[in-house]
Amino acid sequence: MERNPLARMTMLVHRWLPGRAVDAQSMAEAVLLEKDYWEKMAVAVTNGVAKAFNG
Repeated sequence: MERNPLARMTMLVHRWLPGRAVDAQSMAEAVLLEKDYWEKMAVAVTNGVAKAFNG
């Protein structure tokens, strides 16, 4: 699936926007939500590691 960006975006629409039609707008929103999720996850992991090492 990683080699097929359309399939990946379709999967993201179903993950983040269940029940929505798969169109250009919903694909853009789903990609934005996925990117935002992983950026926040990276911050959370960084904060957790910092807290673990600094007490």
